[in-house]
Amino acid sequence: MNPEGIANAVVSVLAAAGTLAGVTSRQRRRRNEIKENLILAEELQKNTILREHTPAVAWLHGKIALDVAKLAGQPTGAPKKRIPKGGVAFAGFFLLGFGGWTYWLNRDGFVWYSLVTGALAASMLISIFGMTTNREIPSGEEDDLPEGAVPILTEGASASDEVVASVAVASMSSDGRYEDDGQIGVAIRFVRHMVAGEFHEAVELADSNWLLCRVQAWLWNAREHLDREEGQLSELAEAIVGAREDHELWSIFCEIEIEGFRNAWGEIDPNRLGGASRRRRVARDYDLVVLAPVGETHGFFVNSPTPIPGGLTLLLHKTDRGWLVANHVGVAPPQPGFPPAWWVVGDPSLQELAD
Repeated sequence: MNPEGIANAVVSVLAAAGTLAGVTSRQRRRRNEIKENLILAEELQKNTILREHTPAVAWLHGKIALDVAKLAGQPTGAPKKRIPKGGVAFAGFFLLGFGGWTYWLNRDGFVWYSLVTGALAASMLISIFGMTTNREIPSGEEDDLPEGAVPILTEGASASDEVVASVAVASMSSDGRYEDDGQIGVAIRFVRHMVAGEFHEAVELADSNWLLCRVQAWLWNAREHLDREEGQLSELAEAIVGAREDHELWSIFCEIEIEGFRNAWGEIDPNRLGGASRRRRVARDYDLVVLAPVGETHGFFVNSPTPIPGGLTLLLHKTDRGWLVANHVGVAPPQPGFPPAWWVVGDPSLQELAD
């Protein structure tokens, strides 16, 4: 028997066994790490500061999800372009050709003109290298974030990072506020209808008090043309809200409202709006919802009060019909009257009132 062959066979068997043992040990360690992180996540969830003011719990949940994906053998790497097999074959053919030519020219010693064929062979090798490496698809450039904001998903993030980010977003609020009928869901739907000019659909997502105050504000601004006393304006507002489509002034009111909201919110892309994860309760059955543009990112977090350009603040009211928009500019329900109070500093309708 060949001793060298026996030795090589033994080494191959030992190497395979070592590899298998390493994989098994790595999987066991990953399982144990997942179990420990699940326990740690439950403990972090009990910490109010970490839960409400930092994304620590979200990060840990994202890592757990990624580890489970690796344990299950799911691909989590960055998406890659396909290898152009035709181009590789074409370059490989010329690589062999020019490489063989170069070897043939130098078979009896180096000749200077073999540098030309050698350079061509080297260029083919570099081409093959370029087509088979660095195939990760780059992510789009992130939109500028507010000063002090940290993106959940950073630039150049891989598919595994996106898994972590999606779990992070989901874990930040699991109380239903992001559902279509939740506070944030209703707020985003309201903005989407207004931007699209779908005023009737938006009204269905608004509190009846909001609609009354919108009608009162419109009548107050048009009081010089209507030539009616305040008591008559109040009766007219009630009539418009009660009759809606059946009232002769309803369509005029809707057109003016659509134009106003489009002028104010026309630059907003509802599909790129995100809601603040921390719940903001201002009264019984009243929540404040903060919407902000997140661009191409999966969102961002802040550790201190941060001005958010393009952000919206809406007040939501829980009623028998579910969560409805109570105020789109203030932090309290509008107060009916002539003019109605929207609780906004600098409201031009209030500037001309007598003290």
